Amino acid sequence: MAGTWLDVRVRPVRDDVALVSVAGEVDIATAPTWRSTLAPLLSDSVVRLLVCDLTGLSFFGAAGISVLLDTHAALATRGAELRVVAETRVVLRPLAVIGLLDLLPVSPDVTSALR
Repeated sequence: MAGTWLDVRVRPVRDDVALVSVAGEVDIATAPTWRSTLAPLLSDSVVRLLVCDLTGLSFFGAAGISVLLDTHAALATRGAELRVVAETRVVLRPLAVIGLLDLLPVSPDVTSALR
């Protein structure tokens, strides 16, 4: 795991919408970085929609799925929504295998996710 890297960037889209772009590898070593970046957004009652753009990922492990599930649950608790942007097998395959494509709205690009 010494070679894993992760880049997480947050960009406000509108007052009530935040976009989080994640690039690199999400595994047990890097997931805490993503989780800590999301934490302020999850507790911000102004954020009604959180879009996680995962198109820059080259690896998406179980730790990443855990982050998505926890994020979805935290937002749903306060009536907010999580949308995922993914177009590659790296992300879509694990989500499909465990049945999360029915739970999480997944779009092929950020523009679609923001609609």
